Amino acid sequence: MTVKVVFLHGIGDGDPQAGWLNGLNRGLAQAGCEPLDVAETLAPRYSDILSTDGISAKMPPVTYRVKDDSKDRFGFARRQAHIQRELGLGSTPSGMGMHRVPSAPLNELQGFAVDHLPFYDLTQVRRYVRNEPLRGAVLRRILIEDFGDEIVLIGHSLGSVVAIDLLDHLPEHVHVRRFLTIGSPASAPSLHEGSERLLKRFPYARADDWSNIFNPGDVVPGGRGLAPTFPAAQDFVVDIGPFEHRASRYLGHPAVAGLVSQIIHPSKSVVTTRPGIAVRLTDKQASVLLMLHYGHAVARHIKDQETATRYAGALRIGQDQVIAEIEQLAASGQQPLAAELHELIDGGLPPVPHRWELHEAVSELVVLALTNAVDPYEIDVDRAPTRAIPEIAFALGFNRDVGVKVIGAIEDVQKALGRRGGVPWGRVLGAAAGIALLAAGPVGLIGGLAVLGGLAGVGGAIAVGAVAGGRAEPRPALDLKTLVLRVTVEHARKMLDLPFDHDLWYQLADAETNVSVQINRLEAFGDPKSPRLAMLREVKDSLARLMRFVIANGFAPRTISVGDETPMTVEDLAPVGAVAPTPSDHADLTTGR
Repeated sequence: MTVKVVFLHGIGDGDPQAGWLNGLNRGLAQAGCEPLDVAETLAPRYSDILSTDGISAKMPPVTYRVKDDSKDRFGFARRQAHIQRELGLGSTPSGMGMHRVPSAPLNELQGFAVDHLPFYDLTQVRRYVRNEPLRGAVLRRILIEDFGDEIVLIGHSLGSVVAIDLLDHLPEHVHVRRFLTIGSPASAPSLHEGSERLLKRFPYARADDWSNIFNPGDVVPGGRGLAPTFPAAQDFVVDIGPFEHRASRYLGHPAVAGLVSQIIHPSKSVVTTRPGIAVRLTDKQASVLLMLHYGHAVARHIKDQETATRYAGALRIGQDQVIAEIEQLAASGQQPLAAELHELIDGGLPPVPHRWELHEAVSELVVLALTNAVDPYEIDVDRAPTRAIPEIAFALGFNRDVGVKVIGAIEDVQKALGRRGGVPWGRVLGAAAGIALLAAGPVGLIGGLAVLGGLAGVGGAIAVGAVAGGRAEPRPALDLKTLVLRVTVEHARKMLDLPFDHDLWYQLADAETNVSVQINRLEAFGDPKSPRLAMLREVKDSLARLMRFVIANGFAPRTISVGDETPMTVEDLAPVGAVAPTPSDHADLTTGR
């Protein structure tokens, strides 16, 4: 099916010499693509209507009548994410919009660009936006053209405003495969004063995507993208020179021409070479695959259908990102891909590998249960993550009861951290994530989930770095989240009769000391109710609760030797208010320190 390229011009004479097409073909040639013939394009001219008084017509009818396009919006978001990955361009200029214009007072140029735009005659643009009969005449002039069934719609300058307006007036059979706005002033506040009409609802079922391209040295957009005004727009910055606003320069940029080329000259998918020998997944790849399985399991356990659809859409975007990284790895030729990764590229979801021992799987399950698999999207999924954990335990090759006990351990720790009338534990962990504590020893969690970016993202944040601790060698830094995860993992291991780490007590005690030092130092001069002090006190309180929990549940050392003194029980060193465990709950362990 032929896709026509429709170009809507800006102010002036309407570009009768087709400079826009010359620029686009130059960009296509640089991309190694065949140039466009004039017969493959439409470039309606309407400059006479804009510059002549008295021309008017009734607005054409709105033809976009889809009542529920939520599923189309999810597909739109997925395509937008794909474009962002492909282009690799920034969405904002580094500095103000006119930062690349030489030899001009910055404050004057900012005022010109954003408010007054004296270098650019906005008269025609304002007339178009505010004069409905004029708009009707322009739109009807454009709509007499034969668009065919599929188009790439490009709007330059004033033409971008017209193109935005045109979207929901197009013939019902016309589908916009790609929507590009270049050098657009459509976010200028003055254009929207007194106008309540300009595309209040984006037609997600009609347009596949929307990329807005602007030059930081172009006075017309004034360094301003369209996303603040039009949520569907995705902004990209291209540097084509100071004061440069011409359509030919925008369309001649390789990235912009590439966006057009992807639709009119679609390339075949690259087939990745499959190795003749079996390739094993790396630990990180296995953990990524496990995370994807967990995300899909959570989606299956979400009871509200609308929420489940949104969650699945967000997960799909994350999975697309994983696939894109795999394809990039394959293209680099650095290493052959495992069969599971080929299956993922082909659209499948390979089984979870049975590579974790039970004590390792417990760590993975705990981190999964406390991870937002669709980060940065925040979606209230009720208890779906909890319900998904036994399913994932079974997928890992263990009894579902393992997952049940992991969830029990999480709930036990959550109750221990609970505060009547206080701050919920999720808020405490999130807000305290940036407060560095010092560890007494290794605190890493087994498995790749602890170091994942991307899908694990903020939801499973394990901040492991290095800070100077005043000793000969730096000690690892961690945060409250890390310690909560460690306590939960060790509690779950004990519940499953697995070996657990008694030395966790010392890590908690060391962290408590560290945070107390910070509090004492800040209290000397800081405001008593400063936000940081308040959070540090909450962290200290949470650490005390964790220490009492460790004692009460029997995975602290039974006795502690201090030099030549009489061994002390751990209860002697417990924070005030500790619940004393029974002796049978403890291991009989004496640890020198």
